[in-house]
Amino acid sequence: MSPIAHSGIALLGWELASRRKNVFSLALFLAAANLPDVDFLLRIVLGRGRMPLHQYYTHNLAFVLLGAGLMSLLLPAGRDRWGLVLVALSHLVLDVIVIDTVRPVGIRAFYPFSTALYNFGFFPFLQRGSLKAMASWRNLEVMALEAGLFVLPVLVVFGKALARRIRARAFWSWRGNAI
Repeated sequence: MSPIAHSGIALLGWELASRRKNVFSLALFLAAANLPDVDFLLRIVLGRGRMPLHQYYTHNLAFVLLGAGLMSLLLPAGRDRWGLVLVALSHLVLDVIVIDTVRPVGIRAFYPFSTALYNFGFFPFLQRGSLKAMASWRNLEVMALEAGLFVLPVLVVFGKALARRIRARAFWSWRGNAI
C-alpha cells in the first residue's frame, strides 16, 4: 500500500483514539502508520547493497511494536497510546493484503523468530522501479482507489470536525487540546 492508505487509517485512528487533538499527536499517528516503510529511506541512505530487501527488517511485529511503543511514550497514557500502536499494526495488515510482485513475496510478520512469508494479496499493487512505471496511469488509478477506500470515508464522517480542529489555535499548539 502507499502512504495514502496508511495515512487514511492513521487519520481514522487519531479521530477515534486520540484525546489530545493537536498537530503533534496527529503527526505521531501519521508517522506510526507509515513507520515500517522507513526501509525505503534506509535503502536510499544506505544504498541498495546494504538494505537489499523491502519489507524484511521493518515489516514485522517486533519492529512495529518497538517503534510504536517508543513513539507512544510521547502521548498521554491510555487510549491515545493504544490507538497509536493499533494504527502502527494496521500497516502490516494493509501490506499483507496487497498483491506482492517483488521477491520475496510477502512480509515476515514474526521476524526474527520466523522467516515465514505472509501474503494474502488481492488488493492492487503500485508499480515500482523506473520513474515511468511509478508515474503510470495504473498507479494513479491504484492511488485513487486507496484514497477512495481509506481517506474519503474518514473525511466524509469526520470532515467537519477535522476542519474545525485544524482552524482552532489549540490544534497548532504542541501542548494544546483542540476540540
